Formats: sequence, C-alpha cells, structure tokens
Amino acid sequence: MSIDACIAHAIHSDLDILEALPEVHDIPVEDLEPYIERYVVGVQSTLREVIVDRGEPYIRSKDAAGLCATCLDAGVSLPPSMLLKICQTIMQLVTIDARFILDTEEGASLYYVKMAVS
Repeated sequence: MSIDACIAHAIHSDLDILEALPEVHDIPVEDLEPYIERYVVGVQSTLREVIVDRGEPYIRSKDAAGLCATCLDAGVSLPPSMLLKICQTIMQLVTIDARFILDTEEGASLYYVKMAVS
C-alpha cells in the first residue's frame, strides 16, 4: 500500500476523536463536521510529512515505537498511546500490496492483496 493509503487507513481505524479532541463537546453541532475534518486532514498531512521526511529508517526496521517518538518530536498532537497504535497499523499495512479491482453488484469492493508474512 502507498504511505498515503496506510496513513488514511490507520487514522480511520485508530483515531478516537473524543480522546484526541475533548473540546468537541463544547463546539456547536453545525460547526462540528468542518472542525473535525480540518483536524483529521491536518493530522494526516503532518503524519505524511514526518514519515516521508524522517520515517524511512523506522519503516524499514518495522520500529513503530521509534516512528511514534519521531512523530511526537515533530509535533503530531495526538495522545502517545493513540499515535503508537496508528504507527503500528501503518507498519502492518506498509507491507501489504493492495489494488482495487471492482465494486460488486452487492456494493462490496474487491481488492487484489499481496502480503509479506514473516
């Protein structure tokens, strides 16, 4: 998977908005969606920038904790335990080669997946 796809999937599966942004309880409902969207896009952009610039050694050595520490050092504003889980998910996904094939008539997406298992 591309690093962008890995980051997007990790954020989708591991980001807990209520834990990362406790202030959402005080935001008016009509402002909530754009506020959260800006935050998620910002986190995704920052993660991508840090991983592309400084993350290669950690990805090659499958060091999720080192990648997490690098992201924290670079200013990624997530709780450390959540960021570690995101980095672990990225490590798992980066070794998967997945290609979209088609959407079935039932609405399911079909992918070709090649994985490295150690």
